[in-house]
Amino acid sequence: MNYIFLHVTNEGFLGALHGDWWLLWSILLFSLGAIGHYLLWGERGDNDCSEVEAERDRYHKAATKWETDYQSVKYQLEESQKAEADFRAKLRACESDKQGLKAAAAAAAVVIPAGDNTRMGIVSGAAAGGSIYAGMFEEDNFQIIEGVGPKVNKVLIAAGYKTWSELAAADATDIRAHLDEAGKKFGLCDPTSWPHQAKLAAAGDWEELITYQKFTDGGRETTGDFVTDSKFEKLAAKKLGFSSANPNDLKVVEGVGPKIEGLLKGGDIKTLSELAAADVNRIQEILDEAGPRYKLANPRSWSQQAGMAAAGDWAALKKLQDELNAEV
Repeated sequence: MNYIFLHVTNEGFLGALHGDWWLLWSILLFSLGAIGHYLLWGERGDNDCSEVEAERDRYHKAATKWETDYQSVKYQLEESQKAEADFRAKLRACESDKQGLKAAAAAAAVVIPAGDNTRMGIVSGAAAGGSIYAGMFEEDNFQIIEGVGPKVNKVLIAAGYKTWSELAAADATDIRAHLDEAGKKFGLCDPTSWPHQAKLAAAGDWEELITYQKFTDGGRETTGDFVTDSKFEKLAAKKLGFSSANPNDLKVVEGVGPKIEGLLKGGDIKTLSELAAADVNRIQEILDEAGPRYKLANPRSWSQQAGMAAAGDWAALKKLQDELNAEV
C-alpha cells in the first residue's frame, strides 16, 4: 500500500509540478513570511496605534479645557475693564460735583463789611477767588470788555487808564474824547457801556458781566437781545484751551470732532445742553449707525463734559479733559 501511494504521489502531484517547482517554493516562503510578520508586529502595531490615539485624545481634551479657561478669563477681563471705566466715570462725576459745590459755596458766601471780615474770618466769593475766572486776566486787559479791541486797548492805556477800576470811574464822554484824539478810525466805537463793564470786572462779578455782554451788541445796549455771545466768556474759554464758547459748538467736548459733531446734530443733539441731557446709549446708537469707522469713539464722558461747557464751568472741564487725556 505504501509503495502504491508514493508512486501515485510522485507521478501525480509532483510530476504535474515538475516543471514549476519554483512556484511552490515561492508560495511557501511568502506564507511563512506573512505568518512571521503577523506574529512579530501585528499585535504590537495595534497596541502602538491605540497608545497614540489615547495620547492624542488626552491632548485634545486638555486643549479644549485651556480654550474654555481662556475664554472665561477673557470675559472676566472685559467685564472688569467695563466696570473700571464706569467707576472712573463716576469718580469724575463726583469730582465735577465737588468742584460745582465749591464754586456754589464760594458764590453764596455772605458779603459783609471789611471790618467784620477780619473779625469773623469771612470773605466774599470774589475775594476768596471762588469764581473760575478769578485771576484769569490782568487788570489792564480791557479787551474783555465788549467793544474794546487790541488797538483800543492801547489807546485806553495811553490815556492813563491802567486798571478796570480806573476805567470804571471814567466818564464815557472823556473816553470818547480820547478815542477822537487817536484818529478817525475809532469814530465808530461806542464807549457808553465800557465803564459799567469795567466795574463788573473790577468787582469780580463775572457771571453778571457775561449776562450783560449777551444783552449788548458790540457794547451797545440799545441793540442787545441776550442772544449775542459774551466776549469775556469766549476769551475765557480760549484761555482755558477751548476754541469756542458757542453753545452750538459740540467740538469743545473731548472726543468730538467735526464729523462726529455732524452725526450728533443729525441725530437731533444740536447744543451742548442737549448733549448734556442725552443718554450715553442714544449717543452710542448714533455712532454705531454711522459705521465701523467710529468704533473707537468712547462717548461715556461726553454728556458730563457738555454739562460743564453748557454751565460755563471751563476750569472744571479743562481739568476733566486733562484727566481723560492722561488715561489714553
